[in-house]
Amino acid sequence: MQVKDVTTPLLSGKIGNLIYYVRGGKQYVRRAAIPGKKRKWEVSGRTPKQKAVTGRFSIVQAFYSSYRRTVSPDIWTMAARREGKMAHNLFYAMNCGCFNGEGELVDFEKFHFAYGELLLPRKIRVEAADKVFQVSWEEERMWDTASPDDQLCVGLLYESLPLGARLAPEVSGERGKLSGKFTLDPKLGDKAHVYCFFRRKDGHAFSDSWYAGSVSLSTDVYK
Repeated sequence: MQVKDVTTPLLSGKIGNLIYYVRGGKQYVRRAAIPGKKRKWEVSGRTPKQKAVTGRFSIVQAFYSSYRRTVSPDIWTMAARREGKMAHNLFYAMNCGCFNGEGELVDFEKFHFAYGELLLPRKIRVEAADKVFQVSWEEERMWDTASPDDQLCVGLLYESLPLGARLAPEVSGERGKLSGKFTLDPKLGDKAHVYCFFRRKDGHAFSDSWYAGSVSLSTDVYK
């Protein structure tokens, strides 16, 4: 057993059958497994609720692992560092309710594609125009958390890849110009759920995402 911080005596180690540990500056404790003794679920099997929780946890963690490779390893790491948490835990806490027990993403509107300290502008709109999607917004705030040169980013969840997050190709737009545009990658599909968010020019901060709905190349409409 050891004290992690003399100014705030947080413990790390084992006392009896209790294991103390520190995560994100907070004290946690869990019961250690007894050698040779099976846990209740190992004897009687997991309940349907336990199976749903386990399945949801596994798929959300797999989703985030893929997200780090295909979108960005920085967005959730920066947000988690600011809140004193681990990135995958913050992503799970923010988004686990959007997945069902079978591991399907079912609540696209509440899903946080990105999360951070920058402000989103007001009244964001997405409109289709000849296979290119126009994004417009209103902005009156020029604070530390909203700069004119913040860059528009667009996250996509293609219907053909429901658990494969991507960034839209050919995105343009800065906060101060009040408009931008993006396209879909036809190799990945012609329909996608769209999430608009902003990135500080130096890449050291992001905003929360705004769900624009689903767009389609085949019909040039969004809903």
